[in-house]
Amino acid sequence: MALKIENLERMAGGGAGFAIWGYATTDDAKADVVAAGYFNGAGDMLRVDDWVLVRATDGHGIAIVNQNASETVDVTDLTAIGGSDGS
Repeated sequence: MALKIENLERMAGGGAGFAIWGYATTDDAKADVVAAGYFNGAGDMLRVDDWVLVRATDGHGIAIVNQNASETVDVTDLTAIGGSDGS
């Protein structure tokens, strides 16, 4: 599928440091969200080293923007968050 820019929200930061963003999708799996180019539509918003907290159809995770150049935005694979509490 494709990025829905209206679902990308700055949650904290900016300025001289990195920003933390939240992104939720009800259409795309984690693998889709971390594919190179998924966030191209947000190239004017996201900066290298920004964090993106992701809620996808198959789980949650944190990705870090590792490229934003030549009209291509790329993020790292997701570091999983959430899951079973062992109960």
